[in-house]
Amino acid sequence: MSDVATQPELIGPPPPPARRDPMVIVWMAGVGLSWFGDYAWSVALAWTAAHQLDPVLAGVVLGAQMLPQALLVLLGGVLADRLDPRRVLVAGQVGQAVVLLAGAAVWGSGRHGAIVLLAVAVCFGVASGLTLPAGSTLIRQIVAGDDLGTVQGWNQINSRVMKLAGAPVGGVLVALGGPAVVMVLDAVTFLVIAAVLTLVVRPRFRVPRAAHDRWRDSFADGLRYLRRHDTARIFVIGGTALNVFVTPVTGLGVALRVNGSGWGAHWLGIADACLAAGAIAGSVLAIRRQPTYGAAAGFRVLVVQGLAIAGVGIGWRPALVVAMTVLGLTAGAGSVWLSTAFVRAIDAAHLGRVSSVTGLGDLTLLPLSVPALGAVVRASSVLTATLVFGLAMSVLCLWFATRRAIRTLEA
Repeated sequence: MSDVATQPELIGPPPPPARRDPMVIVWMAGVGLSWFGDYAWSVALAWTAAHQLDPVLAGVVLGAQMLPQALLVLLGGVLADRLDPRRVLVAGQVGQAVVLLAGAAVWGSGRHGAIVLLAVAVCFGVASGLTLPAGSTLIRQIVAGDDLGTVQGWNQINSRVMKLAGAPVGGVLVALGGPAVVMVLDAVTFLVIAAVLTLVVRPRFRVPRAAHDRWRDSFADGLRYLRRHDTARIFVIGGTALNVFVTPVTGLGVALRVNGSGWGAHWLGIADACLAAGAIAGSVLAIRRQPTYGAAAGFRVLVVQGLAIAGVGIGWRPALVVAMTVLGLTAGAGSVWLSTAFVRAIDAAHLGRVSSVTGLGDLTLLPLSVPALGAVVRASSVLTATLVFGLAMSVLCLWFATRRAIRTLEA
């Protein structure tokens, strides 16, 4: 079967370029504010769980969001392809705001403990699983194909900047006023993006809806699409596999390198700052220089990222700075080019379901890959572990970049 994707049909007049599009700019500002609140709450939740709970119970609370998200993300993909994705997202934002406000009220009444934090985390996981795939479909409804690369780049920059801003704010607020204050802050950001989606965002492109009488038929049709289309299948496998190699090293490997070398905890902050700065710069570069064959270029860039991952394990501080900066640069550029190519290449009627399969892969494999890195470190060394993970990623990305379904895919 042909890998040519069905493109959305323009509903009205062509939209202006994204850089001069008030609707897209306001929408991106709302998304950024929502991320700000999410990063603030993530820090507040981690600090509260670590400060007030047993370490094992704290780990359960922090991981509680992933299970319902993994269980429901495939259903979320079906929702995104059957219903209006804008309304699905609005329902999710409002639902999470209600959960946070209820949690703040209960916490403010003096009922502190794991039950409240666990309930909030589980409800977040339910909402995320059901609504996240709708985000990819919504982009296809409001952004012209020529501007997808620009908007995906803005998304990457937006997320990185809001993490740099939101995380410290969350830490300050939870120390001064407790988790209830941060819950209210995050709830307000959810309500703001819900209002933007309701009052400002309007579809410009008609995305075909899954026309099956039964929901399970929509799900089965999505699986058949993946089996028949090489491009979609490579994107799903590639997107999932890459996170398996990157996240364990940036999350655990750097900490083990810094601790094992006796450099001091501040070097963790320096490494994270290099990663964030590099990712922002890489995203800016990707917006300005969009290659003709974006998917192949993205995978080739990630071959270099694999080498940077290997370099994280070198016990020399300048090497860590260079490795994390290059890792950020390649992550910023590669993610923009690959995400843009993904949205363009996948049939618009199947975008939600294909996105949900990628999300499921992340949710199920990432919790296993971090302990796997730790096991390799314990059996050998940090450098050996980063070499194994980094070189495996480079080889895999080189293989993806040379596949005909990817090599000939125009941006």
